[in-house]
Amino acid sequence: MKRPLEPAAETVPNLAPMVDVIMVLLVFFLLGTSLDLVKQGILQTELDPRSGPGGGQAVQINPLIRIALGDVNHGASASIRVLDTALPEGDFQRLYAYLRERRQAGADPDNPVIIGAETDVRWKFVVSAMDAAVRAGFKNVQFAVSFRAGSVGS
Repeated sequence: MKRPLEPAAETVPNLAPMVDVIMVLLVFFLLGTSLDLVKQGILQTELDPRSGPGGGQAVQINPLIRIALGDVNHGASASIRVLDTALPEGDFQRLYAYLRERRQAGADPDNPVIIGAETDVRWKFVVSAMDAAVRAGFKNVQFAVSFRAGSVGS
């Protein structure tokens, strides 16, 4: 006759090593944190001493440069306006010289240069304006898409 099987003894894992590891991690993380409670919630910045209230000079922000191209004689040429300054019609070498002067005067090369053209302007003039901006040293050249015919005055 076979003896009935005895129920297996229930094993309980020893939790002492796990508690030891957790305590070591807790001590490690507590020692690694800074408990400088005085500076919490304060954003540390270095501002220009001339800015803010007081007698300092106003900080000059270089505006983005807008180049507006208009159609002249049904695609024969393009009128050029930069920052509301009219340049000679179709003279992209003068546009380059104007933008280079702006760079030498301190304009940031990452400053946006936005080229907007009327819908009737030929692409070769838009590309010439972009080339002038890139040759002058500007890195952030963008295109505007909402210029209507007749919106650029010459």
